[in-house]
Amino acid sequence: MTTILPALFDDLSGNQMAHWRQTWTATGNQTIMTGAGAANTIPEDFKVGWLGIAFPNKNQHITEIKYQIGDRKYGRIDLEEMRLYNNPAIIFEDGLIIDEEEAFDLYAYIEPGYGNNLPENGPGGVNNTIYQRVVLLGLTMYSVKSKVLGNCGAAI
Repeated sequence: MTTILPALFDDLSGNQMAHWRQTWTATGNQTIMTGAGAANTIPEDFKVGWLGIAFPNKNQHITEIKYQIGDRKYGRIDLEEMRLYNNPAIIFEDGLIIDEEEAFDLYAYIEPGYGNNLPENGPGGVNNTIYQRVVLLGLTMYSVKSKVLGNCGAAI
């Protein structure tokens, strides 16, 4: 067992994740994370015990999320209240299991800034771009140890 590995997931642009930080250039409803295998599945020989989601950024641009595991869709979770907390996270009452070769999709509403635009990032920053971390909390179980050893962020 180990913590949930970002390499088991693709980001919103369909690239396999090497870390939890994502770059967003559009607002509105969108898929922000999927399984990294074919058809958005978790790769073979891995199982994920999902306990919650952490949002470690000071500025939050996600106001709601919803997710789908296999053929089961889960309802919306409103996140606007989390702006009141220093280290916001959602911890599920009952953990969820994402089996190997089971589909996973995480959807979010990314709130637009002033004038329905993404925020300005100041001198030296890239305008109309948001850098945000969405960290899945829980554990990854694997059957082949050598698949999780090696370079951090390497493709699984």
